[in-house]
Amino acid sequence: MLPCSRGRLNQLLTACLAVVLISSFSGMAAADDCKRIPNILVLFDASGFMKEKSRWEFFLQQMDLFVQAMPLTADGFFNVGVRHYGLKVGLGCENTESILAIQPWDPERFLNAFPKTVSYGVSSLSAGLRASGDEVASVEGKSVILLIGGGIESCNAEPVKVAEQMCRNNPDLEIHTFQIGNAPEGNFFLRAIAERGRGTYNRLEDVKSSAMWHAWMKKNLVMPCAGPTQQGSSQTGQAVGPVEFNLKLSRKRAEAVAQYLIGTHHIPSSQIGILAHGPTQMSPQSSVAPVQSGARRVEFEISY
Repeated sequence: MLPCSRGRLNQLLTACLAVVLISSFSGMAAADDCKRIPNILVLFDASGFMKEKSRWEFFLQQMDLFVQAMPLTADGFFNVGVRHYGLKVGLGCENTESILAIQPWDPERFLNAFPKTVSYGVSSLSAGLRASGDEVASVEGKSVILLIGGGIESCNAEPVKVAEQMCRNNPDLEIHTFQIGNAPEGNFFLRAIAERGRGTYNRLEDVKSSAMWHAWMKKNLVMPCAGPTQQGSSQTGQAVGPVEFNLKLSRKRAEAVAQYLIGTHHIPSSQIGILAHGPTQMSPQSSVAPVQSGARRVEFEISY
């Protein structure tokens, strides 16, 4: 096996003929790597605002990075639903021209999905928030809404008050906002919505990679584990998760690394193989301190 620095990896990948990614996974999560929020509803702007300056294409690129980051975060699985606002239906405001002629973001690409995978038919930011609140109230467990878009309210409504009421009715709900563009009105609304929603305000332009999405998820969607008594582990701290689940997750982690090698280092996919071991191959230190070990890892085996 070959642990190596990024500089050394670049040298090796330049000369290598084939790379085998060997992924191992322990069902015992790392000390700072437990999921606390199982449900994510992405509410995005489908209005004419998103047509300008290639904002729609930028949004799709960011969602690809979002999907890539999920298998690297916590146990890799979130229930993800999709809803959009800005359609020329519903309240029927004059400036709600839709961009849905462009292929919508496909929810089938996610690992899991809400019972209602995708929703249509809301016309303004406020109406979209209300509908999203109804949806997250229908699923079990703690939920977050990721509101992504320009933040423009097209129907002269009050989205901040809507968000405040939603969180009053659902004390476990969080609303995190990601602004696209620099519209002052959107900045005001999205900051205020995040504040009322016990969430964070972010600029999507500042999220430049799947690693940055992973860092945001890890900070806002997971929490420190409780230790050996954490659900899914035994008193000795060993993995007891389902073998099939761990194997699937192990492969997802390796696939995420493979996509990085293909996209960043231009390694042909035909030269990359994946072996998923699940919890069957621990690192030597795993038996001593599984909570702090490298049990979740991807190793490289390079053939010349």
